[in-house]
Amino acid sequence: MNKEEDIYLPAFKALQIPLTKVDLDLREKALLKVALRKWIPAGDALFSMIVDFLPSPKDAQQYRCENLYTGPLDDTTANCIRKCDPNADLAMYVSKMVPTSEKGRFIAFGRVFAGTVATGQTVRILGPDYEHGKKKDLYVKKVQQTLLMMGRFTEQVPDVQQEIWCLVGIDQFLLKSGTISTSEN
Repeated sequence: MNKEEDIYLPAFKALQIPLTKVDLDLREKALLKVALRKWIPAGDALFSMIVDFLPSPKDAQQYRCENLYTGPLDDTTANCIRKCDPNADLAMYVSKMVPTSEKGRFIAFGRVFAGTVATGQTVRILGPDYEHGKKKDLYVKKVQQTLLMMGRFTEQVPDVQQEIWCLVGIDQFLLKSGTISTSEN
């Protein structure tokens, strides 16, 4: 690609890719990467597609409740999940445990489908082997912190509703994923 400037420079100009002199000093793969990144910014395109085409949680949960909730679809919890009711009992799914800088500690990364979770709140942690009506893989503990995770940064928040959030203090009870609830049923 070094010796073919007469081919790729007119192509960049025809595509109206705004390359600086520093960009043009790059060669081969590095130049191609910069040109493609400026021509089609993938991050902006992906974000735009998410905003334009993915439904809001309030819209999506109305028709996805049967996939999200394994209990009876006519009970109170299912109806609260469908409505994204912030005043209902907590219904949260933890999808991943993210390692922290503290050795052996993890942050629970998940989504609140109904209710509100707050720092200091007592919750029921239902592990993957939990069966309704039994005590196996069921733990009752307080949430130490609620966090908002933005890339590699975290920010402590007092309470959270219907979004993707992180919890601290439940890593001793979940290995990969599980459900967090305040409901006794």
